[in-house]
Amino acid sequence: MNKGHCTFGRRIIARVRSGGGPPHSRTLRAIRQSFVNAKGLVLAALLAFSAAGQTAPSSSTNADALLFRDGDLLYGELLAIDPQSSVRWKHPDAAQAIEFKPESVAQIDFPLVKSPGVLSTNACRILLASGDSLEGEFLSCDRQTLAVQTWYAGRLNIARTSLQSLVFLRPSPAIFDGIRGLEGWTQVTSAAALPGESGQWTYRNGAFYAGKTSSIARDLHLPDMADIQFDVAWKGVLNLAVALYTDSLQPVPLNLKEQAPDFGGFYSFSFQSSILIDMRAIKKMEPLRSLGQSILPSLSKKERIHVDFHVSKAQHKISLSLDDVLVKEWVDPQGFIGEGTAMRFVQNPGSIIKLSNLRITRWDGIFQEPATGPGDVCWLENGERIPGTIESINAEQMAVRTSNGPITIPYNQLKAVNFAAVKPNTVASQTANARATFAEGGGLTFILDSWRPNEMVVRSADFGKVRINPAAFTRLQFLSPDKKPVPEPKG
Repeated sequence: MNKGHCTFGRRIIARVRSGGGPPHSRTLRAIRQSFVNAKGLVLAALLAFSAAGQTAPSSSTNADALLFRDGDLLYGELLAIDPQSSVRWKHPDAAQAIEFKPESVAQIDFPLVKSPGVLSTNACRILLASGDSLEGEFLSCDRQTLAVQTWYAGRLNIARTSLQSLVFLRPSPAIFDGIRGLEGWTQVTSAAALPGESGQWTYRNGAFYAGKTSSIARDLHLPDMADIQFDVAWKGVLNLAVALYTDSLQPVPLNLKEQAPDFGGFYSFSFQSSILIDMRAIKKMEPLRSLGQSILPSLSKKERIHVDFHVSKAQHKISLSLDDVLVKEWVDPQGFIGEGTAMRFVQNPGSIIKLSNLRITRWDGIFQEPATGPGDVCWLENGERIPGTIESINAEQMAVRTSNGPITIPYNQLKAVNFAAVKPNTVASQTANARATFAEGGGLTFILDSWRPNEMVVRSADFGKVRINPAAFTRLQFLSPDKKPVPEPKG
C-alpha cells in the first residue's frame, strides 16, 4: 500500500466532511477503497506519466481533472459550481456527488472539445487591455463599442476603452493539427547519451511521452509566417530542446556539431532547469550564437506550460509566449538562418515529459505590440501602416480620421488594428474570481456567478453579464484573493 496514496485519500475524505454535512457511508468506503486499490487513478494517471511507459487508466482520458490548492489532483466529472458555497464533483467510485469548498480548489481542466466555430472572412481575434483575448465573427465597431458574434456566448458588445488590438483572421486551414501517432515521425537514439540513458518517445492518447534522452522530428512544412503551438508537461527538472526550421531529422550535439552529418542552419530553443529559456542560431562550421536568454523564476513552480511561437522570416523575428503571456521577441541581426521546414524535439536527462496539442497554422504577422500613443493604428494587407482615429468599421469599410483628413478603407484590405493606449481596469481585475482558457488559446477573466454543464454565468468589466457555453474552455482557474500562482499537481 502506498503511503502517499492513502494520505491523499484521507485528505479527500476530510474535504468531503468539511464541505457541509456528513457524507454517505458508502461514499466514504468507495473513496477509501478506490485510493487503496486504484493506485493509477491519482498518481500514475497524473499527466499519464510513468517511467515504465505504461498507459494511464482509461477513466482519466476523457475525465475532468480537479486540482486542489495544496497540489492534489482528482479525476472525475464537474457537476456544478456555486462560488459562494460548493464545487460539486462526481467520482466514478463514489455513490453520491461530493461537495468541496470553493476556496480549496485551484483549477479544473476539461477534455479538449473541437470548436464548432467556422473560420470565415469575418473571423477576428480581439486582445483586451486587461491581457484577455477571444475570437469570434466581427460585426461592427464605432467610437463606443465593438460587437462580435461568438458560438459560445452569442453577441458580445465590448467597450472601446477595453480594447487593445483587433486582428482579422482570413481563412487558413491548419498545416498540422494534433499528434495522431508515431507514423511520419523520425526517432533517433542520441549518440551522446550515457549507456542506459537513451530511450524512445512513445505515443498514447494524443500525446508523445519520453522518460530518457531521445529525439523525435518531422518535416511539418513550416511556413514563412507561422504560429506554432504545443503543450509541455513534465515531472522532474525540465530539460527540453526544440529545433525550428531545421532540414535535419537527426539530433545535433551542439558540442560536437562539426562532426555531425551535414545539416543546414536552424534555431534551437532550450528550456532548462524550469527557469531558463535560450534561443541559439546553429550553423555548421560557424560559432554558436546566443540571441538572448530569459530567466523565468515562476517556471520553477510549474509542471506544465502552453508554448506559442510566432515566426516571421521576413522580419528575422521569433516571439515566444508561455500560457498566453509574451516572454520575449528575438530578432536575428544576420537574417533568418533556418534552412528547412522541420521541427525536432529532444528530451535531455532530468525529467519525464509529455508533449501534446501540437498545432501549426499560417500566421497573420502581427506581433503583440501594445499601443503606446494616444491614437489608433491600422495595418493593411499590403503592409501599409495608417495612424489616426478610427471612427467606425463595418462589413464594407473602415472610416478613419488621419492628420490629412478623413479617409475610408475597404474592409477586405484590413489586416489589424491597434487601438489607442488605455489603462487596464485594475479594480475589475482585483474583484475577478476566475479565469477560463479557450481551446484555441487565449482566455477571459471574470466574476463567476455559477457553472452548470451547459451554461456558466459570468460578469465581465469588458462586456457585462453573459451566459457562456462551458464547452468553449479547456481550463477554469479559481483566482485566490492574493492572486497567487496556481500550484502544480503532486506526484
